[in-house]
Amino acid sequence: MELRQLKTFQVAAENLNFTKTAQALNFTQPTVSSQIQVLEQELNQQLFFRIGKKLILTPAGKLLKTHSDQIFSHVEKIETEFLNLSQPNSKLVIAAAEVYCSNYLLPITTEYLKNFPKAEIQLLTRSTNDVIKGLLNSEYDIGVIAGEVSEKGLRNLLLEEEEMLLVVSMTLYDKYGLNHLLSELPFLEHRISGYFQDMLNRYINRLPFLPKHTILVESEKAIKQGILNQMGLGVMTSSFVKQELQENKLVAIRLFDEKVTVKTSLITLEDKREINTIKSFSHMTQMLWNNIHELESINR
Repeated sequence: MELRQLKTFQVAAENLNFTKTAQALNFTQPTVSSQIQVLEQELNQQLFFRIGKKLILTPAGKLLKTHSDQIFSHVEKIETEFLNLSQPNSKLVIAAAEVYCSNYLLPITTEYLKNFPKAEIQLLTRSTNDVIKGLLNSEYDIGVIAGEVSEKGLRNLLLEEEEMLLVVSMTLYDKYGLNHLLSELPFLEHRISGYFQDMLNRYINRLPFLPKHTILVESEKAIKQGILNQMGLGVMTSSFVKQELQENKLVAIRLFDEKVTVKTSLITLEDKREINTIKSFSHMTQMLWNNIHELESINR
C-alpha cells in the first residue's frame, strides 16, 4: 500500500465522486479508478458501493477512511515539525552570566548560525536573578545559570555538573613545596552572588588552611589568568580549567576527600519550550556544552 494511493482514497471518500477527486488531485479519472482498484485488491475488500453515478462507502471503506485520516494527520505533523526544525528563523534572546556568554554561548551561537543562518540571536550578560526574572517576564527566551530552578512555569535542563578544584600553576607547584604554596601565595577568590557563591563558600570552608592574603575578584576569567601568570592560587570549576589541566599548565591540589560540585542549567519558559528556535538551540547547546574546547580548536 502506497501513501499516494491512500491519499487518493481519502479524497475520494470525502468527495464520494471520482471526477471531483481527479480534479482535486490533478489526476485523470481513470488514474483515480485504477488506484482505488489497486487498494481494493491489496486489502481484499470493496471500499465503495457504486449505485449509478453515486458512491457510498462500504463498512471497510469507512474503516479505511478513519485510518487514513489519522495517518495523514500524523504525516502533516511530521512534515511541519521537520520543516520548522530545518528552518528556524525567529529572533532568540539569550541571557547568562559573563563567563557562560564568553566561554560557551558565543561559540555555540556561532556554530548554530552556521546551521540556521536565518535565525537572529541576541546574547546578553545578566546575573542569575535577572535571568530568572527576565524569563518569567518573557524578556528572554533562554537563560543559562549556575544551579537549578524550581520556579513554577520554568523548565530546567541540566547541562553540566562539575567539580570545584583548588588550582595553581604547574611552574609554582614544581618549584615550591605544598606548605609554601598554601601559606605564602595570595588566594584569588571569586566574588559572586547566589548559588555559585554558596557552593564556593562551602568548598573554601573545607580547606584545611588560612591563606596569608585573599584578593577578591569579580571575574572568573581574570582569576584563571592570574593563576596562569603565577600570581596566586584559587578555586575554579573543573570544566573551566579542563584544557589547562590537560596541558599541564595548571595542577589541582586535593586537600580533602569530599567533592563539592556545581550544576549548570539551561532554563526556558515551560509553555515556550516547543517553539522551534528555542527547541533547536537548546538541543544544540546540550550537545556541544561539554565539548566546547574541542569545538573552539576546530574553529581556529
